[in-house]
Amino acid sequence: MAVPANIKRLAESEDFPVVKHLGVWEEFDVYLADTEEECAIGLPQYILSASSSPRWATPDETEKIMEIFS
Repeated sequence: MAVPANIKRLAESEDFPVVKHLGVWEEFDVYLADTEEECAIGLPQYILSASSSPRWATPDETEKIMEIFS
């Protein structure tokens, strides 16, 4: 699945040049925003999209998503 431009823009606005579509969680398409460098600290950064207004997942949502996609 191609990553929509609005998802790429949101990720790039926070210095995440790599974006991968992971699947669907609840009613959201889930995208992983990442860097090209190895990072071993912190939570993964997920973007959720159910419409034309994508948003960053909350820490609580991130933990739930990690249970499914990790």
